[in-house]
Amino acid sequence: MFNLFKKKKPWVRFYSMQPGVAQLNPWIPANRVKRKWTKDVLKKYYGKDSKCPALQVKRMWEHYNHKLNNDVEGERYDGLFQHAVTCPAIQKIMHTGWVVVAPADFLIKTHGDGHDFGWLSQIMFDTGGPTYVKAHVPEQTEGMRETIVPAPYEVLDTTIKLELPWRVQAHKDIVFLQVPVPYYEDDRFTVPTGIVDPAYSYEVNMQLFWHSKADKEEKEYIIEAGTPLAQWIPFHRKYLDNSGIDVIIEDANDEDRKNNKIMDYNRYMHFTELTSLNERIDRQKEILDLNKNKERFD
Repeated sequence: MFNLFKKKKPWVRFYSMQPGVAQLNPWIPANRVKRKWTKDVLKKYYGKDSKCPALQVKRMWEHYNHKLNNDVEGERYDGLFQHAVTCPAIQKIMHTGWVVVAPADFLIKTHGDGHDFGWLSQIMFDTGGPTYVKAHVPEQTEGMRETIVPAPYEVLDTTIKLELPWRVQAHKDIVFLQVPVPYYEDDRFTVPTGIVDPAYSYEVNMQLFWHSKADKEEKEYIIEAGTPLAQWIPFHRKYLDNSGIDVIIEDANDEDRKNNKIMDYNRYMHFTELTSLNERIDRQKEILDLNKNKERFD
């Protein structure tokens, strides 16, 4: 039955000028990006043996006894609750938004001089002129590219520019934060971080700051179709303007200190190994709502 009172969701539309891309290499929800390191960790700690109640209790006993005795093994205890994969902040950044992937294979060849590159692909996208891979000359990114690429990599002077077949439309209140795909195991390139506003930028072009690794000879790299390139995280346009947010910076008061003690109690109320991340987050939210300082602003 049609609901006249159902509130319409804000919307985002990614459309491809090249038939087939939307079906074979579409944008994917960020939470579907496969990372080997998270898979390995979850297999290690969430395997069949790890779920055995008797084994869980045995490991807990060993851990806390090591800890009470200041044993080094206590610090090395491999309980999943201590691994960064369970950190809510890391989970959120890895699972929010959408990821654009390479729509077709392309090959990059560095010349060993750190300055230029060659490329090959079997396809060119007709987006106002047949193209796929282009370049920004060094002058266009001078002074900034070295600040983006993490150590110990060196960065190619010439920036790789991908002119993708994608276009974007969105609800008038939606803008996107573009970031490199977080915690993804690909050390060949880094995309720049920036804010994409579909109100005036509908083309989806991608700059790749290439990690030359100080190549001293010619070397070829293949970026396969489906390779994650960048992540787009949506947020409301109003948050582009800091003046629209009241920011208070002050010392903690008695209510804050009281709430903090409740949070400390909650942290150790249950054995962490026997509770899920979602259970801990839900309890934390309930406790944060007890802080009466919220009444000053709500």
